[in-house]
Amino acid sequence: MGSLRRPGRESEAALTKTSVLRGARRLGTGARLVIVGVLLLAARAPAVASDANSPVEYLDDQTGVTVIAVARPLVFAHEHARPNGGPAPAYSDPPRDYVTLAAAAVDRAGKYTYVLIAYFWSVGVAQPWENTRLAREPLVLQLQDRRIELAPLAASARDAGITVSVHPPPIGPATPSLYPIDVPTMGLIADSAHPLLSCGGDSAPLKYELFEDRLTALRELVRRLSGID
Repeated sequence: MGSLRRPGRESEAALTKTSVLRGARRLGTGARLVIVGVLLLAARAPAVASDANSPVEYLDDQTGVTVIAVARPLVFAHEHARPNGGPAPAYSDPPRDYVTLAAAAVDRAGKYTYVLIAYFWSVGVAQPWENTRLAREPLVLQLQDRRIELAPLAASARDAGITVSVHPPPIGPATPSLYPIDVPTMGLIADSAHPLLSCGGDSAPLKYELFEDRLTALRELVRRLSGID
């Protein structure tokens, strides 16, 4: 069994670090030194830093199931168009909608089920709740010449045995949607060069680009799950 540790908010840490560093460029030398010191302390705090691709494994105290989850989830982003097509101001990040996808296995006394845990959230948009309305909508992952359609489960995360939020978004409601999957399909996603995500139906789908390449962590999870009898 792998090490028992709770899934963290590394997506929050990465996005926060990026925003802080961008802001530091506009400050004086003294302020930059303080910010760098804070970031160095923060980097030492979680156990999910540089060597963080090993899967997370923990026992859910409320349901009694063992959850094996990817250490670092995939994060997809849809960047909003600026008025009149203009560039984003230099002092701010462009408004985006995000989808976090965390692959996980649920072990109920040796019987495994596999899911993608999805969170829909937004940053810098006028109505951040609009992206969350896509929760429980079908998802489509485009992997080069392969199309993977994912239908949401009617069951909640608690129904599936997961009461601890697995890699929740840094802001907004942490209400997950679950999509059933299998290990071979996880492997296809992990081996894809640049998966694309779309949601909202075929007529006017909202398309999301891979925001941060965390496919190595997914490959590690697939390797771990492939070794389960």
